[in-house]
Amino acid sequence: MIRHHYFDVQLKFRDFDSVVLTPVFFRGCVQNSLERFFGEIGGRTNLEIIKFSVQHRRVVFRVPQEFYERARAAITLIGQYQEVPCHFQVLKTSKTPLDFEKDGDNENCEESS
Repeated sequence: MIRHHYFDVQLKFRDFDSVVLTPVFFRGCVQNSLERFFGEIGGRTNLEIIKFSVQHRRVVFRVPQEFYERARAAITLIGQYQEVPCHFQVLKTSKTPLDFEKDGDNENCEESS
């Protein structure tokens, strides 16, 4: 049985109006950071997006437990999203599922697979 680790991440941009925030672009940004810092092995991390909110600029995703440390490091080292300066803030991590809707941020949240 594969164990997972969950992340609740808020994305902060210098100029939000100039980016297209989608689950696919977010995943690609994290995968690129993993490849840049950890090589080919880091880029093959199975990152699954659980929740995604453009309005709140938040993402809940999970990775296999073995990639927790690499994923955490790669996220904190991201400095650009679509060439726009940004910062990804890890709000919470957990070995059990996270859901930012439970925190009262449920307006316009989308489920993603």
